[in-house]
Amino acid sequence: MKDKKMTVQDQTLSTLSEKQTTWALGWLINEIATEEVLPSDDHIVLPNPAQKLEDLLARRIDFYLKEDPKLTKFIGGWEQVWGPFVYLAPPPFNQYATNAIFVAKQDNKYVISVAGTNPKSLHNWLIEDLYVAVRADWGDYADTDPLLPAKISMGTKIGLDNLLRPHPGSSTTIVDFLTDLLKEAGGKIDITVTGASLGGALSPVLALALKEKKTTWDPNEQATLKVVTFAAPTPGNLAFAQYYSLRLGNTTTRVWNSLDIVPHAWNTSLLSQLPSLYDPEISFNPLIDKYVKIAKRLSILGNYTHLIPNAPPLKGTFRPIPIKQNSEKSSKQVELDVQSLKSLKSAQTQETQYLSVSDEDIERFGQFLQQAVQQHIYAYFDLLEFPLELTEFLTDKEQLPPDLRLEDAQPKATKSVVSKLLEYSANPDVEQ
Repeated sequence: MKDKKMTVQDQTLSTLSEKQTTWALGWLINEIATEEVLPSDDHIVLPNPAQKLEDLLARRIDFYLKEDPKLTKFIGGWEQVWGPFVYLAPPPFNQYATNAIFVAKQDNKYVISVAGTNPKSLHNWLIEDLYVAVRADWGDYADTDPLLPAKISMGTKIGLDNLLRPHPGSSTTIVDFLTDLLKEAGGKIDITVTGASLGGALSPVLALALKEKKTTWDPNEQATLKVVTFAAPTPGNLAFAQYYSLRLGNTTTRVWNSLDIVPHAWNTSLLSQLPSLYDPEISFNPLIDKYVKIAKRLSILGNYTHLIPNAPPLKGTFRPIPIKQNSEKSSKQVELDVQSLKSLKSAQTQETQYLSVSDEDIERFGQFLQQAVQQHIYAYFDLLEFPLELTEFLTDKEQLPPDLRLEDAQPKATKSVVSKLLEYSANPDVEQ
């Protein structure tokens, strides 16, 4: 009887567009976002503490690309050829994955996928996402024109450095992989770097860093470097956007949803649209306005500008919260919601002399966040016109075999993230 597992040779044709296929491959690198870093047997200190998490991620990616045909019948045959590698922040931020990356191959096409924000990682939220008040010189990565002071946010630099450094388990880097790949390449190859959310900010910056070193890993100019970003915030200032445009502008595609709050960061004019973004379904309230002012305060000196600033958005529409998410919450999710509400009220109590909020304001703020999650994640499947069957397959963890699932983690990590963010927002110190 013929084995049911798919191979790269079984299917090489895709029924999806290049943009859709890139989104699907980029989705896979986020498969372990909320999984806790597992301790080693007998608590032995390993060279790579994330090894078990990487093994789980690799098996999940193989499930999607090899073992179940629901994805490959749409995108054709792909295989993972480097990674997946998971990078951990220093303690105490090393309980959850900080950054992740892997490379998939189909014929002469390669896709480098960079993970987005891990919702349980304090390091992602407080450092890589929100550390925008301080900027780093792009001159650290290339000889740039001193009259064009290209800068990226310090949070973006920290994430980029993670992706460029040697992996603790294999001691290889993405540049090492590309060097070996091009040594043996028999002809031209296409390399696409992609990511969504935080990955949407990191992937073009990673691509540009690779472009700056291209003569070292591609001396014969066999590789074409492309970038496709989804739901990306701004990684750097106007000068950086201009410099990027000169280097990779012609081969970069920026995909964003008009109702997604993340692509509105950190450009001040786009941030100004957020308080009324979901009008009239969710009306203006002082809490949303307050957090937008904090975001502006953090980023105002950065002159943050989108890469490919004239890329038109996908036209988003207000999304009702799915009944499953709205009424069938687990006891853990209810506990988290209660904790979040308490944290929010506590944070606001500290500044009642500046801002008066009601329970209704807090409830609407929660509705705003729920809508923001819908627009930042699930709306893209619809806006990119994904087949419903494929959307459900990728977004429902119940589709995974039992041996690839872990028990739902306790909500303490997410509660910690919520509490820290709200504590910070009550009295943000830009210098810190």
